[in-house]
Amino acid sequence: MRRQRGFTLIELMVSSAVTFITVLAVSAAFLGYTQSFYTQAGIRGGQASLRQTHLMVVRNLRMAGYGIEPSLAFGFPADWSRESPTAINRSDRLVFRMRNPAFNARVESVAEDSVTLVDGLTERLRRGQIVQLMCPGAISWTYARLREDAPKGAKSLSLQPKTGTFPNLNEVHNCFSNSGALAVYVFKIDVYDYSIQLIDEDGDPASPGRPYLFRRHGLGDGPEDSFGEPVAEDIEALRVTFVKADGSTFIPDPNEAAPDYGMDVGDPRLTNNHPGNIRAVVVGLVARSTTRDSGAGPEVMNQIPAFGRKADGTPEEALSVDPTTGKPVPYGFRRIVSEMSVQVRNMLSTEMPVPLYYEPDGVTPDACRGELPGEANSFNCAGG
Repeated sequence: MRRQRGFTLIELMVSSAVTFITVLAVSAAFLGYTQSFYTQAGIRGGQASLRQTHLMVVRNLRMAGYGIEPSLAFGFPADWSRESPTAINRSDRLVFRMRNPAFNARVESVAEDSVTLVDGLTERLRRGQIVQLMCPGAISWTYARLREDAPKGAKSLSLQPKTGTFPNLNEVHNCFSNSGALAVYVFKIDVYDYSIQLIDEDGDPASPGRPYLFRRHGLGDGPEDSFGEPVAEDIEALRVTFVKADGSTFIPDPNEAAPDYGMDVGDPRLTNNHPGNIRAVVVGLVARSTTRDSGAGPEVMNQIPAFGRKADGTPEEALSVDPTTGKPVPYGFRRIVSEMSVQVRNMLSTEMPVPLYYEPDGVTPDACRGELPGEANSFNCAGG
């Protein structure tokens, strides 16, 4: 009779140990793969946010100064500079203006506190909107801001009180009488105000907020110091450098003598540090990954990298503590630095551009002909 033989205790223990080690190795590999997957996904998210943010800012910045004097194209709030104690690497601001090429309305009469239009508005204008009132042939012009919303179809614009400073100039020129063959027009001046702000998303005031790039237009019922609306997440730093025509960088000073149309080539106002002499802007951004590396400790990846130089030429330092909040910079995030130079060609203008219009005809219905707008159509063709 043949005896049946089973596994010995030692064989069972060895096989269990081999199985356990195999399962442990597979689990460790799976956890490592999962961690790597989420880390890479967070990095890709930060890269995508950085790329989209740069494209958005650069696209808008290329229009800076269109249809407006170069001296008024850029704005400089009190906290714009990197030299501000609360603006190092975190809250630098970029503020610029441009005429909206897709809007115009014919003016019937102009007063210091109101504007009457020939036809109703084709879109709503919000309180705080800067408007440009242009005489025929750009002989003279002025600026004002709306005191209240103007709904679509409205023929009257209520203006904020005159202050004598931009944008509340509210000048009434003789050419606004509209008695000639050419019409007086009102245009919109769009404002783009970019800044970095921290948002407390977890409700814990002790933890650092999540960084967002905000954009403000200065419109509506919000307070004058509001940041506007968030347009990109995980953008930790915005750095702005201004460049002159000779390639040198400088800190614009609005208090210097402003360049103007019709100046001689050798006029010193064309080379001083006034904002009207900006010819290019270097926009630098730091974006962080959208997720934290779970394997990183507080001492790892806990700095916002430095790039660029201070006004005195010394290199900037990396930040481990946020200068605005005094809290440690969040750790465990991968950070990406990017810089892009943008030429602001509208700052080269030597005279105020006069917008072109089109009047449809049977041969080329959409051709820009530079003619006066017809009664039925006053569309702003090509923007000027």
